[in-house]
Amino acid sequence: MKFYKPFFSIITILIQLMLSLKHHYEHIKWTEEMKKTDPELFGLICYNTTYTSLFIFVCIIGFYEMLTKPSWFKTIIRIFLVCIILGTTFSDFIPIDQFYYGVYNTAWFSAVVTIVLILVRIGKYSFGKINDRKLNKASR
Repeated sequence: MKFYKPFFSIITILIQLMLSLKHHYEHIKWTEEMKKTDPELFGLICYNTTYTSLFIFVCIIGFYEMLTKPSWFKTIIRIFLVCIILGTTFSDFIPIDQFYYGVYNTAWFSAVVTIVLILVRIGKYSFGKINDRKLNKASR
């Protein structure tokens, strides 16, 4: 398995990591303030943290982009990664109700499809290696 021009994916994964850490520190700050001001209300609030899983989704899609040979499909994956990052970052400015969760769910679905594609690629690679070994032993 070979990585093809992984620089773009590494940069997008690092950007998403920084954004996730920023959201995490904001969450910690908000949690401490809520515990101090109204601990009873804090016990009732269910705060959904999606920034951690969003980082995992971007990491999976970015890893698949690294494995893909340069082609139009690789360009589409790159555009898609940028749309995920920009869509979640600037979702507050887009006047569509629940836009963030739409982008999040799209990233989730894409990460699942990407995992399947990665497993297929690993399977093809490993079966190719096994067949090569059998051919090498047979030729001796």
